Order: sequence, then C-alpha cells, then structure tokens
Amino acid sequence: MTRFINLTMKPFFIALLILTGTMSASAQSQTEYHGLWWNEDRSGIVELVATESGIEGITRWGKKPDTDRNNPDPELRNRSLKGITFLWGFSYDAKKNRWKGGKVYDPNNGKTYDAKLSLAKGGTILKMRGYIGVSLFGRTAEFERVAADELPVSFGVE
Repeated sequence: MTRFINLTMKPFFIALLILTGTMSASAQSQTEYHGLWWNEDRSGIVELVATESGIEGITRWGKKPDTDRNNPDPELRNRSLKGITFLWGFSYDAKKNRWKGGKVYDPNNGKTYDAKLSLAKGGTILKMRGYIGVSLFGRTAEFERVAADELPVSFGVE
C-alpha cells in the first residue's frame, strides 16, 4: 500500500515543483522591470512600480523643471511633469517576459499611444514600444537602468 501511494504521488509532486518554479520565475521576471531608468538622452529618470493592476511608469526627475504644456486638457498644461504617470494599463505576458497592452503618454506632443515593454541586455535596457494600432507602426525608446552611484545630487529634492 505504501509503495502504491509513493508511485501515484510522485507525478503530483513533480508537477507541483514545476508549477512552483514557473510561478516564482514569472514573478521574478515581472519584478525585473521595477526600478529607476534613464530616458534616452539622460535628461530624466522614470520609475517603474508595481500596482494592483500591473505596472506603471512615473517621472521622478528631470534636469530642468518642465510643465505638461502640450497636454490636450488646458487645465493640465501648467502641471509639473515630475510625478505624472505616463505608462499604465499593462498586462504581463510570462511566456515572453514582457508587458503588453498598455498606454504611453508622450508629453512632447500631448498624445497617448498603445505600448509594450521588454527588457534587453540582461535587464539593463528597457525597451518601450509606442505605436498606433499595430506595433509595426511605431517607435521604440530605450531606457537604461540607473545605477545607485549615478543618481543626480538633486534626485528626490523638491
């Protein structure tokens, strides 16, 4: 009887181990995106943070104070770009280790685009693809992960 239980339980435990490993790898992959990232010309820092619904991108620092002057809503044109959420609405695709189905707000023109996020170069580069309708028709921006010793002196100062 004991031998029968061991033989029938073995596949169950193997499946449980595989499932647990996959779930923890998936969770770990999702958190690889979190943290601080330089924009393309290193004039600003954005932060990717976990939310109840997935992940969001928030502006945290800029070389010069700037306002959201191109926002289509006239009432928001005087707000600071620091602290605004410009990436939202993503869902995680564990098979491809990327975030998809999200939106990106471009303060340079006041427009919002569909977007997806992926990592490159061992997680040191974040690729954000903004597009209209089909990702073929879009542009990819690359963000470099901020190292702790690279934070500007004025980072976090109001």
